[in-house]
Parts: sequence; C-alpha cells; structure tokens
Amino acid sequence: MPIQSDHVPEGDRNFTPLSRLPVWLRDTILVVFVLGPSFATHDLGGAATSSVGAALLVLVSAGSVLLRRRAPLVGASVAVVACVLGLAIDGSIVTQLLAVLIGVFGVARWVGRRTSLIFSGATVILLSVATVAFLDSPWNDIRTLLQLAAFVGFATAAGDANRSHAAYIRSITDRARRAEETKESEALGRVAEERLRIARDLHDLLAHQIAVINLHSSVASQALPDRPDDAEKSLATIREAARGVLGEIGSLLNVLRAPDAGGPGTGTAPVAGLADLEALLTDFERSGLSVEHRVVGTPRTLPGAVDMVAFRVVQEALTNAHKHGADRSALLHLDYQAAGVEIVVTNTVDTTGRAGSAGASSRTADGSGHGLLGARERVGSVAGRLTAARGPGPVFRFTAWLPTGGDPTADPTSATDPAAAVAAPRTNGAS
Repeated sequence: MPIQSDHVPEGDRNFTPLSRLPVWLRDTILVVFVLGPSFATHDLGGAATSSVGAALLVLVSAGSVLLRRRAPLVGASVAVVACVLGLAIDGSIVTQLLAVLIGVFGVARWVGRRTSLIFSGATVILLSVATVAFLDSPWNDIRTLLQLAAFVGFATAAGDANRSHAAYIRSITDRARRAEETKESEALGRVAEERLRIARDLHDLLAHQIAVINLHSSVASQALPDRPDDAEKSLATIREAARGVLGEIGSLLNVLRAPDAGGPGTGTAPVAGLADLEALLTDFERSGLSVEHRVVGTPRTLPGAVDMVAFRVVQEALTNAHKHGADRSALLHLDYQAAGVEIVVTNTVDTTGRAGSAGASSRTADGSGHGLLGARERVGSVAGRLTAARGPGPVFRFTAWLPTGGDPTADPTSATDPAAAVAAPRTNGAS
C-alpha cells in the first residue's frame, strides 16, 4: 500500500513542466522516453532486450512510471526491483535506471521529505550492492558508484525542489484567497455598519416629528367639537411636522441614491451639532414641550464627532421627555468642563400608574427603547458614557458625558449637580 498521509492535495500534483498537457499525454511521453533506450544497441548492462525476462522487466519498468502520482512509493519500488533483476540477468538496465530516477523524483515530489531521503538512500545502497555483485564491467569501480549516487541524488533534489515550489505557489494562492474572503467580509461589515448608521439617523430625524404628529392628532380629535381654534392650531402643527418628515425623508433618499456618496455634488446635508441647538429647542417649543436651557462653563467648539453626538443625544433625550414626560416640560443642563461636556436632561414622569406614560417611561428607563440603545452606541463611539434612570422622586434623568480630549485629570463627577434644578421642570410651564 502506498503512503498517502503526507501527500499534497490532488490539485497541486500537476505542478510540473508538462502540467499543461493532458494526463494521458504526459504518461505516454514518459513511457516512450523510458522504453526508447531498450530498442537501441549500447554497452551498459549487456545487450538490448535479449531475452523474454529482460523484455518483461522493461515493460514492468515502463509501467511503474504510470504509478508516480497515485502511488509514488509503490511505483518507485517496482522500478528499483526491476533494475536489480535486470542487473542479475545481465539485460539492458538503461530503461530500468530511467524508471528508477523518475520514481525517485515522484517520491520526492509527492511524499514527505524524510520519507523521500530514506527511500533515496536505500535505493543507492541497493543498486550499488547489485552492481558490484552482478556486473563485471567498467561500472564496477568507485567512480561509477559515485555517478549512480549522484543521479539518484539529483532526481531527489529535483523532486523536492518541485514540491517546495508547488507548496510556495499553493501558499500564495491560499493567502490571496483568504485576503479576498477577508475583503468581502470587511465589505459586508461596512455595509452592516452603514445600515445601522442610516437606521440611527432615520430614527433621530423622524422620531420627534412622528411624536408631534401623534400628540397633536390626539389633541385635535379631542378639541374639534368644543374648541375648533385649538384643533386648527394642532392641525397646522401636524401639517408642518409632516412637511418636515417628508423633507427629511427626501434628503435621506437623495443621499442613498447618490452614485458616489463621497463625491462632489451628492447633496448630502451638513452634520448637525450644538450650533443648531437653538433651532432644535424652538422646534420642541412649537410642538408643545417647554424646555429650560441652562449652560455652565464657557461654550466652545467641540470636535466634529463629539459635537454631532452631543446634538443627537439632546434630540433623543428631549424626544423622550416629550413623549413620556408628565407635564410637557424638561430641563436641559449643559456643563462645559476641561475634559469634556456633560449633558443632563431631566423631566417629570407620571407616578399615578397610567399605562400610557408610566409604562413608556419605565421601558425608557430600562434602556430597552431603540432610540436609547442608539444613543448609547453613539456615545460609546466617542468613548463617552450615558446613563438613563428614574429618581429620586418622580423624575427621569438622562445624563451623557462626552470627552473632548482636554485635561484627562478632570473629574466629570465634579460638575455642578443639576439636581437642585429638577424642581423647575416640575412646576414650569406645563401646557
């Protein structure tokens, strides 16, 4: 049985000078090459195929070449045995020697290096002993034995070099394939990240306007019979919010449809930041949320990513206050510190057990809302932290700390505690 445990894969067995030819044609060429010397007159090993036994050994040697890929050890062993028998019967051994060299090459090419070296050494010893024992010719000297060892060694070295080169080509191919697979997985990861970013932006852009539409549609339906003026104001607010939603969806679709999102002329909207905070607060005021805005420290320009995250955090916190707050009021506290900026939004919550607001506020406090999850991810993307919790009392507090790369020794917990101002939203301007 041939040793198959250290063979290379079948796909790598064709890395030879004749690899582009069909297998049957390669086999035919090698068989003709091995058989050719048996039909010529020469002085090595006696006369050409002078007997039936010699002719049979020639055919066996030629046939052993056909096993060089499927069973290289078996084919090479058959060639060596045929060569030894050829020496014993004093027949032509050129064909057998060629078959031995091809077999040794095959063992070095398709079997492990240690096995091939052992086999080549055993072949040299066996043929040298047979030459000395059976031939009485000029071969029977040290120079001839050295030449025999050199031929076998050259065939072994050539097969090993061919195997090493094929392994090198295989490793390059594998690395290229893995690089291509990694490239595809990275591209899929970037697509997933972009989808998540679009989902976050879509939530940030639309959640507030949808909440306004939902609130004022309820107000309009209740006020229509007895207070038509209030109903008309609510419907006007709904129309304005709907136009804003349509415009924002249109802008987002224009970005998605752009052939090159990074090229000029794509029409992408500028990134919102705290510079747009007054417009955002005015929008909330028009929608019915009274916001008290307090600033501690000196406002300054924040890094681009932090500025965008700060704006989105304020937008999400005020949207939650608008949807789940008990008295439609909120306190926004901005604290500019040396190492970053702290954002605190507080609003009162309903503690009477009404399912509409209390249940929603509870879910928000637990962090299970999609908007709050998106806010946590945004804050985490700039190495900040965010907490959202109820208490003490009927208050929900939304706190975000965003580092800006300032003094790392600054303690963000040393900021002015806005807890004293919590009472203001509870008594301020409930609509």
